[in-house]
Amino acid sequence: MEYKHLFFDLDDTFWDVRTNQETAQRELFAAFGLGDRYPDFDSYYETFREINQRLWTEYRDGIVDRETLRNQRFVRLLESAGIHDERMAMDMSNEYLRISPTCNTLMPHSLEVLEYLKTKGYPMSLITNGFNEVQFLKVEHAGLKPFFDRITTSEFAGIGKPNPGIFEYAMRKAEVGPDECIMIGDDVYTDIYGASTVGMPSVFVNFRGIEHDQQPRHEIRDLRALKEIF
Repeated sequence: MEYKHLFFDLDDTFWDVRTNQETAQRELFAAFGLGDRYPDFDSYYETFREINQRLWTEYRDGIVDRETLRNQRFVRLLESAGIHDERMAMDMSNEYLRISPTCNTLMPHSLEVLEYLKTKGYPMSLITNGFNEVQFLKVEHAGLKPFFDRITTSEFAGIGKPNPGIFEYAMRKAEVGPDECIMIGDDVYTDIYGASTVGMPSVFVNFRGIEHDQQPRHEIRDLRALKEIF
């Protein structure tokens, strides 16, 4: 085996963020009676996605903290519809954090590929930006738990991808050096660039075929291609 450990991203590499997020948001949209405040669900959902993505970027860059991210996305979402109700925003946040991790749609061929890698004997771990209680529930509900030795979250490491500190933390826990492992992920910045900062090779799972300036060791468009690499 060329690698002693395989590190994977979770969100949008295995766990289908858009599908699962939309499922949870449809429940919130109905439960909180927001149909009369937005033209339709799509308008509501696109507004949430824009706000959520902006706050996650600010969280990753250290501009906002965890609580601001968790709560402000719903404060701002409601304000976009002219609703100024912090209690309602908090209730929506709590409900979203309850529902979202239980949604279990995976990217195509996730379990097939993980089963294959497990039979090949590869130790595998996750490196993910996110909150412990949410990411661990995602892994459990989606049936991913049996495949991974460890889940390194940005909360555990005290720093998020692409900062080299989270990759160094994960390697220490797995007792491997950068030339003994490889990072597999769908985000060219947080996963591929991040891994390169510690000299770790990578596989870019480029589902959408985006252009980029990084130099992963491998680039694939379908998870099944991992069977040809490992």
